[in-house]
Amino acid sequence: MQNLVILDFGSNSTRLSINEVSDEGKYREVFRTKEMTRMAEGMGNSEKKVLQADAIERTLDAVRKFQKHYENLPNLKIKGIATAAVRVAENKEEFLEKIKSLTGVEVEILSGSAEAYYDYVGVANCLDVKDAVICDMGGGSFEVILMKNKKALNLISIQYGAVSLTEKFQTQDKINAGNLFEFEVFLRELFAKKLPWLSEAKDLPLVLLGGANRTVARKKLGKLDEKDTTNIHNFRVYKEEFQRIYRKWLDMDKTERATDLGDESSRADIIIGGLTPVMQLMLQCESPYVMFSESGVREGIIFELLAEKYLLLEAKK
Repeated sequence: MQNLVILDFGSNSTRLSINEVSDEGKYREVFRTKEMTRMAEGMGNSEKKVLQADAIERTLDAVRKFQKHYENLPNLKIKGIATAAVRVAENKEEFLEKIKSLTGVEVEILSGSAEAYYDYVGVANCLDVKDAVICDMGGGSFEVILMKNKKALNLISIQYGAVSLTEKFQTQDKINAGNLFEFEVFLRELFAKKLPWLSEAKDLPLVLLGGANRTVARKKLGKLDEKDTTNIHNFRVYKEEFQRIYRKWLDMDKTERATDLGDESSRADIIIGGLTPVMQLMLQCESPYVMFSESGVREGIIFELLAEKYLLLEAKK
């Protein structure tokens, strides 16, 4: 058995996933955790995209905590990936060198198209849905995929995310009417330019990934008095309820949202920036409901790693 560790350097959070891989090529996630490191902080309104010193240090601190969970595991393989914030940062090499010095890992910077592709692979292999629009709302980018009959017909990564959109349209606290109007006009023009194929997605459900999206599922589960609000895979929220939750948070200021979010209070400042594009997608696609997936980029990468290993073993026989 092999212990496969995934270090995922996202734009809003840094995540750890520990997976046991059997000799037969099957895997089981045994541990996951995250730290809110806000790598995309300061990038929303700046032409010069630079990882801030504080964000880098928060991320290094997170990795030091993560190492305690895996450093003594036997037969260890570590895979490091980075997404939007690192992808566009002018000082990415400095950051990557610090991570390599700390962990010995060469971090792979995923292209936007690769990130969207791995989202698709993770969802297609782990969620019971054939036709959907997949949306992964990250901190520095969001990925949108049109999937029909389990095939990705269109996929794209858009270089705006919950953190950068929050900074661009000043949605940290209670958003004013002017900023909301500008935000919605911006999204309609962006979708018309980047997602002309949305006309083919009418009446399809949205499959949602990303922390801001999953916060809606946890809020809904908490409302239903479910004891476990972490297991949201395959959970559905219908259009009217999703809109109600979004509208409620839209009417609140940051302090009120933090109270309402409870354990997810650290997202109080970015939740409107993250959910507004999803709300616009839902309206344009006329989606009857959303489904939540806990499987995305990391799971997509694992499936591909296992497939490569399996094919190599077959070739040697």
